[in-house]
Amino acid sequence: MTKSETAEVAAPDPRRAARMLAVQALYCWDLIRYAEGELPLPPDLADDSPADAAALAASMVEGVRTQRVAIDGAIDARLDNWTIGRLAATDRAILRLGAYEVLYRAETPPRVTINECVELAKQFGSDGKTARLVNGVLDRLARDHRPTEVRKKVPTAPADPA
Repeated sequence: MTKSETAEVAAPDPRRAARMLAVQALYCWDLIRYAEGELPLPPDLADDSPADAAALAASMVEGVRTQRVAIDGAIDARLDNWTIGRLAATDRAILRLGAYEVLYRAETPPRVTINECVELAKQFGSDGKTARLVNGVLDRLARDHRPTEVRKKVPTAPADPA
């Protein structure tokens, strides 16, 4: 592997880093009970991220903060026998970020958002079931709001051996 190939492999994806920063900021915002005013990204975390990550994270956090009531309603409608208020703060942060992307960031394919949020749930989720919860809720949300972009694969019939 050449030096440039190694640098490409080792370079973190700015969008993934931004999502990670955004989840951490949204978690903090949840803990301070949705206080108004500037919510700075932790500088020690933002400094280690790719150049564009902090700006993208700040944009996503602001979007979630602005649309929180609608986002929470959309999530609540897709939780079975549960409410968003009963979830762990980390799980709420991940679901809010994912729902924001599905609902308000049309440039991001829903499958990308869902996969990224499932990975965040595996890393930051409150327990081993969080990834499944995130996948299920965001998948339902994507199917309801962006159905042409999220299609269920139709199983193909096995070939007739005759």
